[in-house]
Amino acid sequence: MNTPRLPARPATRWLLFILSFGLAASLWAPSASAADNTIVSSTPAAGSTVDTFAGPIELTFAQQVGPDNEVVMTCDGAVVQLGTPAPLIDGMTVSVALVSPAPKGSCTIVWTVTDPGLQPAGSGSLTFSVASDTVAAETTVAPTGPTLAPGETTTTSTAPPITVPSGGGGGSTNLSGPLGLFRLVSNFGLAVLFGSLVVIVIAWPEGVEYVLTIRFLRTAWIVAAISSYLFAGSVSAAATGEGLGSTLSPGSLFDLLDTGEGKAAFLRLVFVLISGYVVMQPERAIDPATQLPALIPPGIAVVTMAFSRPEFGFIDYAAGIVHVLGMSVWLGGLVLLSRVVLAGPGEEDLVHAVRGFSRIATPALIATVASGAIQFVRLDRGALGTSHGMVMILKVMFVSGMVFVGVATRQFIAQRMTRVETMSAHLSVRLRRALGIEATIGLVVILLTAWLLALTPPGLGAAGNSLDLGPRYQFENTSIAFEVSVSFSERVGPNDVEIEVLSAPPTGLTGLAIDFIPPATSGVNGLTINNIPFTGTGKAVLEKADGFTLLAAGTWTIVVRLGDTVVASQDVLVKAADG
Repeated sequence: MNTPRLPARPATRWLLFILSFGLAASLWAPSASAADNTIVSSTPAAGSTVDTFAGPIELTFAQQVGPDNEVVMTCDGAVVQLGTPAPLIDGMTVSVALVSPAPKGSCTIVWTVTDPGLQPAGSGSLTFSVASDTVAAETTVAPTGPTLAPGETTTTSTAPPITVPSGGGGGSTNLSGPLGLFRLVSNFGLAVLFGSLVVIVIAWPEGVEYVLTIRFLRTAWIVAAISSYLFAGSVSAAATGEGLGSTLSPGSLFDLLDTGEGKAAFLRLVFVLISGYVVMQPERAIDPATQLPALIPPGIAVVTMAFSRPEFGFIDYAAGIVHVLGMSVWLGGLVLLSRVVLAGPGEEDLVHAVRGFSRIATPALIATVASGAIQFVRLDRGALGTSHGMVMILKVMFVSGMVFVGVATRQFIAQRMTRVETMSAHLSVRLRRALGIEATIGLVVILLTAWLLALTPPGLGAAGNSLDLGPRYQFENTSIAFEVSVSFSERVGPNDVEIEVLSAPPTGLTGLAIDFIPPATSGVNGLTINNIPFTGTGKAVLEKADGFTLLAAGTWTIVVRLGDTVVASQDVLVKAADG
């Protein structure tokens, strides 16, 4: 057959440029933000004199700090034992608990902080004076007996109040910057690669004979492979808190196996690389002897896109798999047709390719829309006023426009190409314009999908299953129709905490606070979580990075209060860090 000369298109060059720019920006960003941070305020204040000081130390900086910081305190030359420095929710304050109260004398606090990219961000020191030694009895932050009953009152702990972000608002993020960019490009590259192969197998086996097709598939594979590698490194960086540059080494990628999303990213990268088997020799996709080995790896790589949220259940995963497969066949076919098949006039095989795609595009689009509707119902639960819900509404609008353009294009193909034997230049231009518009809307939909993955939908709540939590402890007061559950990591050191109000008084809920009272003989400070933003039912979480740190093993008493009134209390065994 006579192979037409099809001009190359610059779109893939732009994709590679965007990808390279994103990588360069992400690697440059840490060094660009590594300027010395400056301290704005502190507790205790620099140069002040306090009567006694049992902690915590709080250092507030002008810029955001990273999770890896160091604080050392000495009083009259003797080192004071401190807990682990932890950034608070505002991202600019580092809080450090004291294991024991500071002794009388002149005290110096020396600090070294990092920026969010874990690059050095400055150091400094401040001094203050303690006028008298702390009496041992004053270190007890609450009644030591573990038998507090509902209705009794307890003193608040000396730990800093921690403001808990409310759950279910649909506004918390789980990706940003390079992670979002690399996920977007990886998803697009995978969809184009897999969808193109499916269209070639079903409707255009002659396509593997075209040089432009081979170049197109290899470019899509290269884009998918590079972006999937960078995406895997970004997921690893988000999970470990390390910089992107350090997580791009092959050995660091095995850290991905510690989380569900990390495993999906790791498998995506592996199967994208294996897909080179068919990309290097596309005729393997149409050879019955090698067809399955050729199509299964890119298919599995696409399926991993459905495992972006570790909080999903079986129905959500099943709908997600159908969604990404249908989307890939539809979008990949569109891009193949608009960039390769319709790049110019040609013989009858080009007409067959368009007709064949038209036959499979409709069921693929139906599967995509139907599975997307299932996810929409299960994720948003009707709460369209949240950030996630509003972006979902915007996505639905673009999907509706995409369906309209797609239906009109299929009707045109059915009416005008029934008796066409060859692809004329005029027809190819008209079809390329229509399919290009449809593919552009599809790319916008993928962009909105990536945005949705950056938001926590109401149907999942704020915590999901990714927190390190022990059993749920129920606290109930039937006289006021109030019930709350509390769960936390139950380990010495930083803890995840989840608080869920299951039922609230008809008059509303105010002054909810949770006291964590340490063992009587531990000599450490307790913690109080207050400012919990509930007026009714809902869920809130603290993560380890928020600075909720328990400093002693043993039996802690958890007290739930409404103002100064104790609702209920329970004893919980906190284990050592390696227990």
